[in-house]
Amino acid sequence: MRVGIWLGEIINEQLGGASTFQSNILKEISQTKSNHQFYFFAKFNPNEQEIFEKICSSVKIFNLKESLSDSNKKTKFHILNNRNPGKTLSLDDQLKANKIEFCWIVCPYDGDLECPYALTVWDLDHRLLTFFPEVNFSGWKFDDREKYFNKMIGKSSYVIIGNNEGARQVNQFYNYPIERVKAIAMPTPSYVYELKGEENFISNNNLIKNKYFFYPAQFWPHKNHIAILNAFKILIEKNEDFKNFKIVFTGSDKGNQKYIKEKTKEIGLENYVNFLGFVSKEQIIALYQNAFALIYPSMFGPDNIPPLEAMALKCPVISSNARGMEEQLQNCALFFNPLDSKDLVNRILELYNNPKLADELVIKGVELAKKVNTNNYLDSIIKIIDEFALIRQMWSSEDQYIHP
Repeated sequence: MRVGIWLGEIINEQLGGASTFQSNILKEISQTKSNHQFYFFAKFNPNEQEIFEKICSSVKIFNLKESLSDSNKKTKFHILNNRNPGKTLSLDDQLKANKIEFCWIVCPYDGDLECPYALTVWDLDHRLLTFFPEVNFSGWKFDDREKYFNKMIGKSSYVIIGNNEGARQVNQFYNYPIERVKAIAMPTPSYVYELKGEENFISNNNLIKNKYFFYPAQFWPHKNHIAILNAFKILIEKNEDFKNFKIVFTGSDKGNQKYIKEKTKEIGLENYVNFLGFVSKEQIIALYQNAFALIYPSMFGPDNIPPLEAMALKCPVISSNARGMEEQLQNCALFFNPLDSKDLVNRILELYNNPKLADELVIKGVELAKKVNTNNYLDSIIKIIDEFALIRQMWSSEDQYIHP
């Protein structure tokens, strides 16, 4: 079956977890055993083609302005660039032109599609936590999200989401058949196993091994940076040991960084917090490997990538108990109420006072991170495609169906 994969705009690493996931899929799918042909559709400028080739050298890249030659048709993997000057085609046009029989929508696409598709849904927290500005009235607004999900979930052949909690939400909020929601665990990014931490990055930023808490997250309100600040203030007042610790925040600004910096100064923690901004993968590896713990206070679930990265790199995880997070991380992390700073303080002290517990979490976390790998994720995707192939054979893929 000819399968399209819509990746959207994936090059900008500052897009955060979505970019990490999409790049991972692009790189690893060439290793997946399947009889299907895959065609990648993405938005990128002509000068970004080299970046795609670096991500995955086995993927054939060509422009839509060029016709498909016989040799291209025999190539299993393709990327079609839909940002060619002078010719703009919708994804639907592209799918029809290449006789795509089924499409996997990896990231949002808000357009009409006649081709059957599986839709990846990251989260539906705009329905659960409607008060956050980034899902209410700023950015991708609530009404726009609802219009998108009602349309795209309603017409999808399958919905793919990270766990059973997410599947329950899809069924509840959009009255979608639960048997067509596929809960597939978010994979650990492969870069954590392939790259090495940047030497001297820790010392160059005046950090000491095991003497800082790490939180890699873009500065959205729902990321709840304030929880770490409030908890740390309590810690240094209760225990002199923590006056030698620091907090490290990384990630690009999404409108809330100025506020968090102001609160840091107001609370009196400006000498304890490092705002490092966007960092490279090699630098983030070094930060995980040398941190006392990852603290992940996000209000959004049902799953998240950074805790898996931390576990793979032997960094203990203290995570919020947002919906779905305990299902994702199982018994491999300590959990706290993200609205209760004292609860977070107690989890930090529990880890600090019990080195054996930290070792146990690391051992279990390493195993979980290995288990939820990209190969297993893609195997599950291929099973969905195989399942739909039995349905798709019921009408022609060469001629467009027309009701008489």
